[in-house]
Amino acid sequence: MNTNISSLKASIIDRLSTEITTIQETANYDKTNFRGFPAVCVVCSGNENDYYTTAENQRAFGFIIRIYEQIEDVPEPDDLSDSAKERAEKIMERVVSQMLDVFDEFYEFGGNADFCRATPSAWGYAKLDCGWCRVAEINLEVVKQYTIR
Repeated sequence: MNTNISSLKASIIDRLSTEITTIQETANYDKTNFRGFPAVCVVCSGNENDYYTTAENQRAFGFIIRIYEQIEDVPEPDDLSDSAKERAEKIMERVVSQMLDVFDEFYEFGGNADFCRATPSAWGYAKLDCGWCRVAEINLEVVKQYTIR
């Protein structure tokens, strides 16, 4: 049984880069300084094992896909302008919807997984060096069935 989390993460990043052309930067770690927006970070969040029999195992790998869209560089969230929040919200709605669609149809991980599930996202705000960002996190579960000898 061979597991390569780096390969799974690389497949996720490749899929995002080729299918969602509005993404300006993608990182394979929790980056906080970006060249452009929307920006995406993909990080592994854990794994689980289910044992069906002494010969069969299912392993699930959790990944968090964190999307950032810059709003404004102001001191407090209450200082954000309505027009900037509206613009960021529209961009995030489009990008998150595209990501969910991309992973609903994506089952190819170079033989390293059998399928994946994108779960509902959590949305919020984050203060980065460049200012306030609208942020969404999508949880992606990548599953592989193993036959153990």
